[in-house]
Amino acid sequence: MNRFKPTVLWLLLFYGSHTFGQSPADKMYAHVIDVGQGLSVLLEFPQGAVLIDAGAAPDHEIMLINYLRAFFQRRTDLHNTLNGIMITHQHIDHNIALDDLTRNFKILNYVDNGRRQVTNTEVNQIWMQHHFHQFGCRYEAITFDNAMGVPNHTGLTNIIIDPVSGTIDPKIVIYSGSFVARPAGWSKDQYEDPDNHSMVIKVTFGNASFLFSGDLEESGIKQVLKLYSGTDALKADVMQVGHHGSRSAITSEWLSAIKPKYAFISCGQWDDGWPSDGKPKPYTAYTYAHPHLESVKLLEDSLTITRPTNFTACVGTKGSYQGSPSEFTEYLIKKVYSTAWDGTIVISATAQGQYTFNTHQ
Repeated sequence: MNRFKPTVLWLLLFYGSHTFGQSPADKMYAHVIDVGQGLSVLLEFPQGAVLIDAGAAPDHEIMLINYLRAFFQRRTDLHNTLNGIMITHQHIDHNIALDDLTRNFKILNYVDNGRRQVTNTEVNQIWMQHHFHQFGCRYEAITFDNAMGVPNHTGLTNIIIDPVSGTIDPKIVIYSGSFVARPAGWSKDQYEDPDNHSMVIKVTFGNASFLFSGDLEESGIKQVLKLYSGTDALKADVMQVGHHGSRSAITSEWLSAIKPKYAFISCGQWDDGWPSDGKPKPYTAYTYAHPHLESVKLLEDSLTITRPTNFTACVGTKGSYQGSPSEFTEYLIKKVYSTAWDGTIVISATAQGQYTFNTHQ
């Protein structure tokens, strides 16, 4: 079950087969960086770069920073500058690297869901809210209520949310954010769960399209589906699977609205956090049994395009966070991409809507 871990060397080898310097004007890349049990996706455009989430497992943060350093060594025209960082919600596996990013790179714009609830695992977002101005950075907070107020439900966008332009102008739109008041029918726990306040972000580049939903869970999904019912707002070719492939973050209704051709899951390798001392490590793929078998099955049944080859991977059936040992099973993968079995995934997308997935299994 071992696989090659992402390194700067791999990144340079990947780009060794591509033209160094500025990317082709009709192509973008989505770098799904292997950060273990977390999420960080670098969107590379011909004229700029945007990072969606800056999370990582605690021992993987340096891998994210090194990946970005190597990226900017190639894209010297970008001058170590991220046009924007968008944090879907305040959990540490989605924002652990914010402080390091400000020390290593120039950040022009910062967007999050505005939440300010403080626990030990939610301090990074609040820190950035307090300090963004010190880095010459603009800030925007996004709520579901903001999105709900947009005429014709076309989503939120402005120069902070969508800070990159070019010959083929990428479009970045946010369709949901934090809920200011508890929605009808939600329990106190559902409302206080940061996952349910994840932003939903759509990125289009010509005819290519990507949808990101952080860790949005079923309660939040229902609210978003209700708001955009009868529209194609959420439709996208490439889908980030919510909450690292948890069974609570994907439904058939969600898939019907997105209609994805491809999907990727960002999570740790199945045995990351293996309890060698008899105690499972917290916040790991092993502890949560990510990705869940039910999620992978649903995706495999719904996606329309298969991978070049089939293979067997470990998927979770039972997590150990309730005290019992985690359980996994082998499952034949035909369609789904995941950092758990692919490592870092680099998706190239042309403006004509053609996609290529580069992995290192």
